[in-house]
Amino acid sequence: MSSRLLGVILIIISILAFHLLGSQPETQAIWQRSISEKIYSDPLAVGDRFVFIGGDKGKREYKLYEIDANGNTTAQSVQLPNLPYEPLAFENLVVVGDYARMIRGFSVPGLKLAWESGTIEPFRIPPIKSGENLIVQSTSDSLFCLDSKTGEPVWDHTFTDTLVNYGVDKTIVCLHGYADLKNPQWKATALDADSGEVLWTSTSPLAADTPLFVQNICVLASNEGEMLIVDQFTGKLLYKHPVKGLKSLQVLNEHLIMLAAGGSRLICMSLMDGSSWTTTMQSNLTGIARYGNRLLIADKKALRCLSVDDGSSFWTRNLEDVYNALPYRNGIFVTHKDSFFARTTFGSYIETDKSASRWIAHGSSNFMKPLLTNSGELLLAYNGDMRMMPKSSTGDSSTDISIPGAKTPGAPDFWKNKNASDTGAPAQTLSDAATATVTASETRTEVTEEDDEADEEKPAIPKEIAPPVVDDWNKKDGL
Repeated sequence: MSSRLLGVILIIISILAFHLLGSQPETQAIWQRSISEKIYSDPLAVGDRFVFIGGDKGKREYKLYEIDANGNTTAQSVQLPNLPYEPLAFENLVVVGDYARMIRGFSVPGLKLAWESGTIEPFRIPPIKSGENLIVQSTSDSLFCLDSKTGEPVWDHTFTDTLVNYGVDKTIVCLHGYADLKNPQWKATALDADSGEVLWTSTSPLAADTPLFVQNICVLASNEGEMLIVDQFTGKLLYKHPVKGLKSLQVLNEHLIMLAAGGSRLICMSLMDGSSWTTTMQSNLTGIARYGNRLLIADKKALRCLSVDDGSSFWTRNLEDVYNALPYRNGIFVTHKDSFFARTTFGSYIETDKSASRWIAHGSSNFMKPLLTNSGELLLAYNGDMRMMPKSSTGDSSTDISIPGAKTPGAPDFWKNKNASDTGAPAQTLSDAATATVTASETRTEVTEEDDEADEEKPAIPKEIAPPVVDDWNKKDGL
């Protein structure tokens, strides 16, 4: 045997040993089933049934599948002629809109067609839940609210220009205007979620970033990429970030996650006091999640666990080739491979306390977001595989000292049970304060003992801050 051939064999053996010994063993599933079609959506829980979209994109044939806790198919819907958006779950009902212009409601159990409705034009934005109603864009300038039980209109609103984006929370904040290819600028109008009544309008030039919400505030972006925090009920400007060129990404409890420098830098800013830190992204961001005082950041190659307060690193795990990363339970669910050419795809649930997977599934295609059930953790894959993973016990994740208790998205304490405008921000609308930055000194003109006592019950007002300088990759170049 030649030395060259021996060298090739040793290299192959080394690669195989790396993948076989370096990969975490698969967690045994409670049960495993499959359907003959592809799966196109995450599973939804409706009563004691689970619903998802399956079909064949090549044949343009799609349908809803209903399964029970043992993975048995209990019902299928009528055929859907166009690829649907992610289905929405209501009480005893699943609503799905497709890429044409149809919206249909199906009863659960049984997946019988309860109602169907059509819009004048195909959707530009997927339908969004608003309580027990559904918000749908009917034309380029109109918005409808439908009753999820009947499909009948509750209210509608027509704009005088083009609707480009909207976000739904306690109010519906819409971005609209006239398209300018050289310098697109949009304005914002907030609608009452129950009646469709206009609450406020801002003519300040805005970007088309989807509005983000938490408690009673809304996060918008100016046309120059400045983050604007406004009261979603009144439109009053509460805070304006001094750095331009930012893109809002997600609100996690009381922290706003933003991207800068074309996505190569991530900024985490506290909505409590305006403090922030930044970190360099080594490759494209694929997902982010938070639990307690720890932040999980996944890019195309690795998963990092950082302190949400200052960006200091707890641990890093190399994943080689990451396809998606989704917030799940007390951590993050990641679909990844050992390399681009590897045949096995891994679905790993990872929590913040350590880099090892709580459980891991092996497959041959992308996994959907798991669903926590009474029987276990339901996991679907694009190739039609279904399995119920054993319910994992959570680890001892550290908690945020300033906000007692382990936090999950959607449960912040700041501005709790108050209007955002109760913070003492100046009575300015967003359009009147296009260049204003709210500071603590602007909110107080006279100090008394009564004022001091009242201030102890109020959240901190974000102060004007310098560009973030903390970088856990030991680079000091700032933004």
